[in-house]
Amino acid sequence: MNRTPRLSKSGIEYLDYVWNFYSGCHNWENGICSVGKDCWAKKITQRFPSHYPNGFEPTFYPEAFLSPLHLKKPSVIGCAFMGDLFGDWVNYTDENGTVTPKNIVYPIIERCPQHTFLFLTKCPWNLAKWSPFPDNCWVGVSATNKGMVINAVNHLLNHRIAKTQFISIEPLLEWNLRDKSYPLASSISKKDLDWVIIGAQTKPTVYPKIEWVQEIVEAADKAGVKVFLKDNLRPLLVDSLAKKLIDRQQFFVANDEGYGWKLRQEMPKER
Repeated sequence: MNRTPRLSKSGIEYLDYVWNFYSGCHNWENGICSVGKDCWAKKITQRFPSHYPNGFEPTFYPEAFLSPLHLKKPSVIGCAFMGDLFGDWVNYTDENGTVTPKNIVYPIIERCPQHTFLFLTKCPWNLAKWSPFPDNCWVGVSATNKGMVINAVNHLLNHRIAKTQFISIEPLLEWNLRDKSYPLASSISKKDLDWVIIGAQTKPTVYPKIEWVQEIVEAADKAGVKVFLKDNLRPLLVDSLAKKLIDRQQFFVANDEGYGWKLRQEMPKER
């Protein structure tokens, strides 16, 4: 018998497992998500209808709530990465007005201090409802353009909701290089951001412009924020390096073995 339903090994580079006790979202319908029909999570629910009987409609899976308790090895776990747990549509109370998702999820997380739990949302204005997160949680906002990054930074400033906060700019679909009205470096340093993840769109593959990636990395470096470049950026960065459009040391680091280079994939340090 599988004692860890909906807890599975992850193909995401910075995660060990995903804990999908919840799936689905309405971000596209609400005009928040620009990925739309190319959403990887929605495609998975369509491929495996027996596992997701409600399709991409927001759904909780109570049988999965206790799964992390059976995982003893310290791991980095992505929480509800198949949906947006913080969307406006999520019902935070039952008919008695007492039970909320965090009342169920937080006790499990607190009983697993050996693990690190990652949360992501495109609805940062609802994070305050969950604040404060347990200390072993990293909480991030997903963005695809500069406007969403600015919005995310502002919300993370107004509500220090977790000891470790980050922004995941994946897929990076649009970036206004001409807009200098909101300096990225100074804003993220003031907001005490801990981590920035950058990635391309996959299936179909859409690479960002190298100038967009450069501006974000330079801003993060200036602010002292850790940078994680997803593997799906490798072809773009290797090609840009061959064309001498970028500095190798800005995007690559030496292999631990002492030879060759690997993508810069830094992790935040817990506070």
